[in-house]
Amino acid sequence: MIDRVRELLKAKDWHPFTIHRPGGNSIQVMTREQAWVTPYSRLVVETAPGRIEVLEPDQAVGVDVASITFSEIQNQTG
Repeated sequence: MIDRVRELLKAKDWHPFTIHRPGGNSIQVMTREQAWVTPYSRLVVETAPGRIEVLEPDQAVGVDVASITFSEIQNQTG
């Protein structure tokens, strides 16, 4: 799963995506700057301004690429 997130973050054409966690919780990644992967394969995600979550590799159980319009992104990021 972490490798897939790396691919999405490095992709030439950016697409927002959702990271699914155990228990049904999910995190939407709307911008490339909102998430990164550490050298130890931990996933660091800004879930809200000033709020960071660090996920271990087993805490990300799925990734979906969003089909979202540019105006929807603008509305969610301010």
